[in-house]
Amino acid sequence: MRIRIAGLVLLLPLVIASPAAATRLAGEFMALGAGARALGMGGAFGAVADDASAVYWNPAGIAGIEKRQALAMHAEQFGDLVNYNFGSYVQPTHLIDPARKPAFGVGLIHLGVPDQIVTNQLVFNDVNGNGQIDQGELVDKNGNPYDVATLPHESDNSFAGLGSFALETRYGNVGGTLKLIYQDAIAGESSMGIGIDLGYLRRDFLTPHLSVGAKLQDATGTYLSWSTGTNEFIYPMLKLGTAYKLVSTGFKGSLLFAADADVFFDDRTTASQFWTDTFSADLHLGLELSFQEHVMLRGGMDGAGAVDGMNPTAGAGVYFGMFGLDYAYLHHDAFEATHRVSILASF
Repeated sequence: MRIRIAGLVLLLPLVIASPAAATRLAGEFMALGAGARALGMGGAFGAVADDASAVYWNPAGIAGIEKRQALAMHAEQFGDLVNYNFGSYVQPTHLIDPARKPAFGVGLIHLGVPDQIVTNQLVFNDVNGNGQIDQGELVDKNGNPYDVATLPHESDNSFAGLGSFALETRYGNVGGTLKLIYQDAIAGESSMGIGIDLGYLRRDFLTPHLSVGAKLQDATGTYLSWSTGTNEFIYPMLKLGTAYKLVSTGFKGSLLFAADADVFFDDRTTASQFWTDTFSADLHLGLELSFQEHVMLRGGMDGAGAVDGMNPTAGAGVYFGMFGLDYAYLHHDAFEATHRVSILASF
């Protein structure tokens, strides 16, 4: 029990923003990515964004998707401490000039942290000074000790609904996403918020093989209003990406290189790889090797949340007919490895 509690104490500031926390990492549950393909490439997908996960990575990417696509992903973050799920659907439309290749997309993010001990009525008396909740160190307002095993347990669940639209222009793809956020925390506390993401993507920048992309996340800033009366503010984040693809028609294969930089403006300091007094940044690097358009091998480096340097990622995909199955692995310095599995259907 002590190990689990200690792990949660360390983990929660990274993946959820509690009602009492500073707004520096507000809404962080939405930063865990989408689709095992992109995550196997270290999260370097801002200028790739060519499947249904683009609803998350860069909404401009859904313009030009020729078929309807549905994607579903499940991940167990850091062992079994956190459950993370993502689903999305993209629908090309002819309601607007078909030459602009417009498309709609929807998505849903869910993060659940199960089995949390509810201690809002108790006081932690750290007698041993070890920073862990030991037997008899939880007391009520009268100083009477509680047994940890007898305390109630609840789950913390956070949701974000995404609605996107994009189309092509002579200068590249443009798109936007409306986000509706709801967090159901333990002890009856909850929050709601609404935000907007804006995206741009140019797939033939200077050469036919080079793509560049940008997403301004929470473009106007996003407020989270908690039932406790506390308000949090999610600062804008700028995601810049580039990708270069080498294609071999003889082998029916390709090699894709991608790199992203996530630039933050909320004074994250050591929570990011690079920081100054006014902004900070995380890097993402990835590659994908495709064989016969059916088998893919991937690797990358993910700078988000890395304790020292960058966390390595790896993945693979198999595509036949209308279905694709992808797997991604993330090594983390401080916690257990994370495994992600996603299914993509095109029809």
